[in-house]
Amino acid sequence: MIKSSKLKNFKIFQSETKFTLASINLLTGINGRGKSSFLQSILLLSQSIEDKQTLCKIAFNGSAVNLGTFRDVQNRSTTNVNPIEISHETLNGTLNLFLERDEHDDTIGVINNQISQEILNEFQHIHYIAADRVGPQEFYIKSTLPRFITVGTKGEFLGNVLYQKKAHIVNEPLQMINTASSNELEIKTGEWLSYILNTENVKVFVENPESSRIITLSFGIGSPKFRPHNIGFGYSYVLPIVISGLIAQEGDILIIENPEAHLHPKAQTNLISFLSRVASCGVQIFIESHSEHILNALRVLIKKESLSPEDVAVFFFHDKVDSLYTKIEIKGKGAINIWPSDFFDQNELDLKELIGF
Repeated sequence: MIKSSKLKNFKIFQSETKFTLASINLLTGINGRGKSSFLQSILLLSQSIEDKQTLCKIAFNGSAVNLGTFRDVQNRSTTNVNPIEISHETLNGTLNLFLERDEHDDTIGVINNQISQEILNEFQHIHYIAADRVGPQEFYIKSTLPRFITVGTKGEFLGNVLYQKKAHIVNEPLQMINTASSNELEIKTGEWLSYILNTENVKVFVENPESSRIITLSFGIGSPKFRPHNIGFGYSYVLPIVISGLIAQEGDILIIENPEAHLHPKAQTNLISFLSRVASCGVQIFIESHSEHILNALRVLIKKESLSPEDVAVFFFHDKVDSLYTKIEIKGKGAINIWPSDFFDQNELDLKELIGF
């Protein structure tokens, strides 16, 4: 688990900026003010480490993100000689990175300090679901899963994960829907889809025809089966999030961009209830979202005491000159005492226009 982070000379973060983190972290606010950049400071580590025993460079382009060159990543207002500084405090210590330009390869940052393997291990188990997911797929090419299993940043490997891990027993807090049924991944995936999408008897069928390299995927609503393209984008867009949550283990990190994509408001609320269960398994969650339903779902869970205020951190990124974000404190009973301008207030502003105030 990442307890806190500091960024300096990294993209928009010229001055040292610190984030104190929680079990569930919501990043929201104005576009282009650092939400994605903060998440990239974590993802750069994940794609650079892989199975390496030592870490001597950071790859700016890889399996998770493609950021270009050193100068693209370094803050544009700083001088070339100033290093990029990234620091993540974990339960096992603090990982400090001081990245300098490589004379021969402008797509990497050279690390000029030693990092312990114990801390590096915490960044090898990251599930990342990007905003631009692949959407409905009727089949997947059968392939060998890597040592650390993920559905892929776009959900491109979910067919393989679901097929090869279908008998995986999910963590106990995620077994509570229809406890009389099997607790295997394939069954629980359908049950959680039913809950999130508020549709009865959703089933996921993943099959490998005999002697075929193709894995097929279909959805069942009641008795009939449907091809993914004939059932709506919401199913396919939320599916990689559900599978990632069901396979994540204690100590893993789950990063999700725009979980609200293609989901109606009630489904967004139900999805946050699911993710709160995932967090209770010891998985740290980062959510980048522009949806007020995501925020309000967290507030409701705090009011119901399913989450404590300390479990949730909300970062509102704005256009103020003196700071990049304001940390929004959710009190007991889900209350927010200080409500900054532009923080999920557009609905109220539009209603005032319609009413004539």
